[in-house]
Amino acid sequence: MTETPRRLFIDLAVISKHDAGTGIQRVVRALALALTRQAPADWEIRFVAADRRKAYHNISWPEPGLIVDAGALLTARPGDVFLGLDFALDTTRRYRGQLAEFRRQGGQLWFLVCDLLPAERPEWFSPNNVIRYKAWLEIIAGISDGFLCISDQTEADLRRVLDQHYGVVDGYRTCVVPMGYSIKESVLRDPAPGSSAAPPRLNVSFPFSLMVGTLEPRKGHADVLNAFDELWRQGMDHRLVLVGRQGWHTQDLRNVIRTHPEHGGKLIWLDDVEDAELERIYEACEGVIIGSHAEGFGLPLIEALGHDKPVLARDLPIFRAHEKLGVRYFPASASPQILAQCIRKWSEEIRVGGISVKRPSTGWQESTRTVLAAVTSTGQ
Repeated sequence: MTETPRRLFIDLAVISKHDAGTGIQRVVRALALALTRQAPADWEIRFVAADRRKAYHNISWPEPGLIVDAGALLTARPGDVFLGLDFALDTTRRYRGQLAEFRRQGGQLWFLVCDLLPAERPEWFSPNNVIRYKAWLEIIAGISDGFLCISDQTEADLRRVLDQHYGVVDGYRTCVVPMGYSIKESVLRDPAPGSSAAPPRLNVSFPFSLMVGTLEPRKGHADVLNAFDELWRQGMDHRLVLVGRQGWHTQDLRNVIRTHPEHGGKLIWLDDVEDAELERIYEACEGVIIGSHAEGFGLPLIEALGHDKPVLARDLPIFRAHEKLGVRYFPASASPQILAQCIRKWSEEIRVGGISVKRPSTGWQESTRTVLAAVTSTGQ
C-alpha cells in the first residue's frame, strides 16, 4: 500500500496577485521556485493564496495547470506543513481561524520573518503598515510552530520581541536561512531562445554608483545624495543611479530628486525596474552603495557581490558579516562631508583595482535545503 505523501503548502498570497519586484519578493520567488525543484520525493508541493473573497486555497503557480485541484480550500492531514513564505499581513490576519484549524488537524505552521523593524522602529514606516505588521506578528506569535529568519540578527530580534512584547519564550523553533544572491534564479520564465535582452535605460558607458531598494527613510538615500552633492560641488563627474519604487515618508526626498539640477544627468532614478533590467544595471555599475540605517539582511549587498561588484556599506553589525568578501564601510553617523570622502576613496580604489571582491558561497539551492530541513523535521 502506497503511503500518502506529506504536503507542503506554500503561501504566495501577495506575489501571485501583484509582484512589485521588491527585495523581499525576489527572496519569496527564488525560494518558491527552488522548492518546486528540490522537494523530497515523499513530499507534495502545493501553492496557496487567499484574498478578501476566499480563504486559503490551492492555486496554480507559476504556470496554470500545475495542480489538479486548484481552488480547493486549505485543509491538513497529520504531518502537513503550511509555510507562510509571502509577506501576507492581511490574509494571515483575516484567515487566522483557518490556519489555527489547519494546526488542530495535525499540520504545522511556519512563517518567514525578514525583520522586526516595523515593531521596533515604527517611525520609519507608515502608521497603517505598522498596525498591519503588529497584528500579523501577534497572530503568528500565537499559532506558529516555527519561524524561518533571514539572518542571525533577525532570529535574535524575533526571539527578543516575542519574549518582551508577547510573553512567548518557548514552544516554537527558529531556523536561520542563508540567502542566495542570483537574480536569474528568481525569474519566473527563461527568455525565449535566441532573444536578446533590451539594454538598460541609461548610458552605461560612463561610470556610476548604484543604490538598490525602495525609497524609504531607513534606506539612507538622502544621506548618500547629500554626499554626492558635496562631490559634485567639488567637480567630480561620477554618477549616482537609484533603483527602487517610492515608499512611505519620502515625498520630500522625491521632490528633491525630481527637481535636482543633476536629475537625468549625474542623478538618475528608475522606479519601475524589473529583474532582467536590474541584472544588467548591476553588471554595468562601478559599485554598489548600501546606505541603510538598519536591515534584517540587506539583499542588494550580496546581489552586488554576486555580480563581482565592490560594495560600500554603512558600518552596521549586519553588514560586517560580509567584510571578508571585500566590502568597505563608512561610519554609521557620517556627515555628508565624511561620507563624500569615503565615496571618493572607495571609487579611487575601484579604478586602480585595489578592491578584491569575493562572491558569496551560498546560493538559493543551499537556502532551500535549509528551509526543507527545518519544516520537514518532526523534532521540537
